Amino acid sequence: MRTDEPKPRNVPLVWSPYDFEVVTSEVLTRPDSSPSRSFADVIAKRRSAVGNPVDLNSVAELLWWAVGWKGYASGGRAGLPIAWATSPSSGGLQSVNVVCIADDGSAPRLYDPVHHVFLTLRADNELVQAENRQSVLSVTGLQSGCTLRLVSDCSKISAAYENFDSLVFRDAGAVLATICLCAEWLGLAACPLGFLGSAMLPLLGLPQDRFQAVGGVQVSRPRDAKG
Repeated sequence: MRTDEPKPRNVPLVWSPYDFEVVTSEVLTRPDSSPSRSFADVIAKRRSAVGNPVDLNSVAELLWWAVGWKGYASGGRAGLPIAWATSPSSGGLQSVNVVCIADDGSAPRLYDPVHHVFLTLRADNELVQAENRQSVLSVTGLQSGCTLRLVSDCSKISAAYENFDSLVFRDAGAVLATICLCAEWLGLAACPLGFLGSAMLPLLGLPQDRFQAVGGVQVSRPRDAKG
């Protein structure tokens, strides 16, 4: 497959944040300490795996380290908001959103990387859970843990770049790899999922002319882990 070469627009398009339909919000606690494992040990031990259920506090800690914004500015080179996070992104735009779908039957949560908050989305929870369960089972044979669905706000990246398609997937790959490395660092299991997840977008109330599903990762507790 060939894609046209992306390039910054001479005149960026107008862009504004999307107003997600949020039912409730949950302010999360930022980690006050970090594991002492070396990076060499993390990259030597990282493997893809699906294990046991994982609590949402551990998922929140993982998201803070992997995709939480450590700084931001109201306007970058294209005049659009940019942010600093562990995961790199095209132009610093950080256009990939993370939606958490736990295996405990709870409602889907959008992660707010700016304020470290879970935002519960308005959605038919039974349909979301059923679609997620079927999708994860089809590619892993297991379903325990929390599914992190990656959803790109294509309108933001297209406002800054012509021929942006390849950048959407490049950014998603960077987020996925960072999540997997941080999961190993924190003693969690992570498994990239072999689907885009487009069927989930309408269930989450996300317009497909703006958002694109770009994969996901299953996070769980390793089977040999204590606690």
